[in-house]
Amino acid sequence: MKKKVKKVGSILISLGVGGIGGYFGGYLIAKNNLDLSVLDILIFVFALIITYILQIIIHETGHGVFGKITGYKMVSYRIFSFMWVWQPNGRIAFRRFNVPGTLGQCLMAPPTYEKGKFPFRLYLLGGVLANAFASGLVWTLFGFHSLIAVAFIVTGLFTVLTNAIPMGFNDGMSVKTAISSEEQQYLLYLQFEVNALLNQGFSYIELPKTYFELVPAIPKQTYSNDYQQFLKIARFSEELDWKSLNEALESLWLRKDELISIYQIEVKKEMIFSLAITKPGDSRLTELWFDKKVQLSLKQPLMGNKRIEATYYYFVENDVKTALDCLKKGKSFVNKAPNLGDAKAELTLNDWLYTEILDNNKN
Repeated sequence: MKKKVKKVGSILISLGVGGIGGYFGGYLIAKNNLDLSVLDILIFVFALIITYILQIIIHETGHGVFGKITGYKMVSYRIFSFMWVWQPNGRIAFRRFNVPGTLGQCLMAPPTYEKGKFPFRLYLLGGVLANAFASGLVWTLFGFHSLIAVAFIVTGLFTVLTNAIPMGFNDGMSVKTAISSEEQQYLLYLQFEVNALLNQGFSYIELPKTYFELVPAIPKQTYSNDYQQFLKIARFSEELDWKSLNEALESLWLRKDELISIYQIEVKKEMIFSLAITKPGDSRLTELWFDKKVQLSLKQPLMGNKRIEATYYYFVENDVKTALDCLKKGKSFVNKAPNLGDAKAELTLNDWLYTEILDNNKN
């Protein structure tokens, strides 16, 4: 019930922000006595779309700039599914990667963690600050005498409010969560640090063991605590420790409705993988496999998705050919993995499953 109330609240906030933005735009047009033709309206709508994309770019760039100022280093920069990754060899690689619920992301490696001194506010709020500055600059230079300027200001206001007001797992919520306790600040650091290490080529079993020691849910369980659970799941998978993997997933499954949307999809996908291996007759498998959101997520060209599909086809459907085809396709995605560490972990699982299938199907 609490989850539904929060979801409805987020929707109402979004609608309210959208309504304010629309009213603001209409007010500015009316105040300046702009007599708009059909063409003008079409131009304004088109300008809203284009300037919103610009605001997303500005927002993610703001994270990068303010992150750099506070000691962070660039790891990856993504707009929609277009992603640029800073590799250990100094080159920047292009990837296609989509994260449901986000239109962009600027991930950076954090400075060394010091208790009580971890800088996170400017990095997290850098996007909002950049949007506010850019919109204020356009307001100062052009006022409201240009439809394009009005569109830019309206989309800027919308971007600022939807990211600053704590809801879902946006910037405002991340700041609110991090300031609630030292434990939550450390978990935030851990997410940034693990992503940076994976980008350098460390796989999950090569990360420090202390990263997998669960941090107390103080003052309450948050999506940062849940992230650490998924970190453990990734390690158990790479270790081929199916018993521990099952236990960790079942624990998350019991509270799946409390997870943020992206984690709900991930726990369902990994449940398919785990159950197919250990309990192929589990009644949940059919429901999980035909879940529309799961199937949509599995369409992304990622090694992990092909690994999950191959496991289902082999252990549940007994379709050896399709399973092997999935593994072969998955291996071709190695250069499309979001980072080198993920690629290494997925190759381990791909090779294990490939060997398992061949050993059990010798003529």
